[in-house]
Amino acid sequence: MPLKHPDTNINEEHVFIALNFVHLYALVSMWQKKYFSLWTQVLLFIFLIITTNLVTAQEYQLSSKDKKAIKYYNNAASYYKNSDYNEAIESLEKCVSQDAKFIEAWLLLGDAYAEVNSKYKAISAYETAISIDSLFFLPVYYFLANLNYEIGEYRKAANLYTYFARQPSVSNDLLLLTYQRLLFARKATELVENPIPGSIQNIGPNVNTSNDEYINYVNTDKDFMMLTRRTATNIQNKGYKEDLYYASRNDSTWENPEPVNLDWREDMNMGSLNLSADGRSMYFTGCYWPSGQGNCDLYVSHKLGSEWLDPENLGDNINTSTWESQPIISSNGKKLFFASKRKGGQGGSDIWMSVKLKNDNWSPPVNLGDSINSPKDEMAPFLHADGKTLFFASNGHPGLGGYDLFISRQDELGQWSLAANIGYPTNSRYNEINIFTSIDGKRSWISSDRANGLGGMDIYSFDNYMEILPRKIMYVEGIVVDKVTKKPLKAEIQITNLSTSELINTTISDSINGSFLLVVFPGIDYAFNISKTGYLFLSENINLKDSIGVGSVKKQFALSPFTKGNQLIMNNVYFKFNQYELLPSSYIELDKLVEILVQYPTSNIEITGHTDSIGNIDYNMELSMKRAVSVGNYLIKNGIEGKRLEFKAMGSSRPVAPNEFEQGRAKNRRTEISIK
Repeated sequence: MPLKHPDTNINEEHVFIALNFVHLYALVSMWQKKYFSLWTQVLLFIFLIITTNLVTAQEYQLSSKDKKAIKYYNNAASYYKNSDYNEAIESLEKCVSQDAKFIEAWLLLGDAYAEVNSKYKAISAYETAISIDSLFFLPVYYFLANLNYEIGEYRKAANLYTYFARQPSVSNDLLLLTYQRLLFARKATELVENPIPGSIQNIGPNVNTSNDEYINYVNTDKDFMMLTRRTATNIQNKGYKEDLYYASRNDSTWENPEPVNLDWREDMNMGSLNLSADGRSMYFTGCYWPSGQGNCDLYVSHKLGSEWLDPENLGDNINTSTWESQPIISSNGKKLFFASKRKGGQGGSDIWMSVKLKNDNWSPPVNLGDSINSPKDEMAPFLHADGKTLFFASNGHPGLGGYDLFISRQDELGQWSLAANIGYPTNSRYNEINIFTSIDGKRSWISSDRANGLGGMDIYSFDNYMEILPRKIMYVEGIVVDKVTKKPLKAEIQITNLSTSELINTTISDSINGSFLLVVFPGIDYAFNISKTGYLFLSENINLKDSIGVGSVKKQFALSPFTKGNQLIMNNVYFKFNQYELLPSSYIELDKLVEILVQYPTSNIEITGHTDSIGNIDYNMELSMKRAVSVGNYLIKNGIEGKRLEFKAMGSSRPVAPNEFEQGRAKNRRTEISIK
């Protein structure tokens, strides 16, 4: 039976939908704008006008009879509708002091407190109203649920959403929204009641300030960091300015950041930085640049020595007239992920991916789909160097409030798994915006505006836990130099899958300091080659088929000039066991030898075969000669004159490693090339 309200002829249905204009206005302004479609907002606005007229026509009577209290209340309602919330609060506090049972005043006081972000006071005011009459204004349970969710009282919020959803007067639109919020509250309850192991640490006052700091990049040794700092400014009327900084770590303490010197920047706004795996290409967002196509575009700058070269706009396929930001480049440089508000997405800001074409242009991007993108906002993608583990921030997937960080993994078919919240307390009821995970997958850094920080967004770090560990990777990091002069060299580095003969990745070492980095994966046998005109190429084998105990390679690589007497060890020339027939995996390296002999048509070489110590001396000498001749026959077959070749057999007489174990024997089974 409908509840009759005192002194009126308005029943419960009227109270529910039209108790007073102010509270329904608050319902729309606080929540509908955020969650409902524009059409729904229009319908609600029309509905408000109708129901407000209904209330006026029936001369709705307030619950208080105290004239002084009613005067305070009417003044407060006027202040509230004019968005003067502090004045409204002052009047309402006088009002409820005058009449402690004035239920409409408590409700409006809760609204006003919520508007000035005094959430605990708003909760107290709403709960007081409920204690006076629990059925007087049912939407207050929805307000209370939202506020409890925002302060981290997720289980209480879930109970309030459930109670509100069971009320027969709730409209279908609001019921749908309530169920949506209930899903979030239940997920948040689950996350908080099942926290992840470990702890999260603020990296300290040397880096973090009262401004916003965002993590961008940490090097392989975890002792060098790049970050974006946002400060208040009037430049371009944006209200803020973003600058790039770098910081070094001394023992366990990060030192004070220094600005990144970019001569070409000319005080233009730039941020959302990502560095390539080798730290030599910088992808970033430039907002309101003269070369931009929209308000924010994506750019790349390449590093030469210690200098960042003039940036390039990433072009029409990437940038549009809308908003593109937060680029992340894959470790092989072939895929670009970024956030965009372009048409064709799931809604709001989505994450997109583009592939580098053979002409070095970027393909039209594809949306990563609804397993990652939601009707709300996804941003700040981070792809780990494994190429399969994607982190991003979202306020559209169930979480703890604000923006949470999520993880998705790509399977062998290229499909991305359903986004999973990375857990509490890494995520909090505040905003966690972006993440960077070290190349070894052991540690992560995030940006968050959680409580007890130093102000705004701060950078925090934590040890990764099992649920978010990326796929294990390794890398080859080095410096290429001239073997004689030790001068750094610009050279081409290639890494090839020996099983499939597929070129996995290629890069060029820095012409100033000779540095490079390439990512490799366990379970694969690689041929690794460094080549430069005027030098013998350098050959190594990186066998990660059984990678237990094998670590990343960090060393100096010295190239020998192509001159008489210098030698080249062919580490990726293979034969069948106890035979001299070349295996197909040898062709990659032998083709490189053909190339260099074509470049030097007057040169002659000596091909020397070596074996391990298994077998007798005479047999090994014969086998090593046959293997050297097999190499020569391959060169002849590919256009090298036979008269340029000499052959020599050394058998097992000159080992370069102990023969007691297979690893050493493998090194001894080698082919050497000497320039004659």
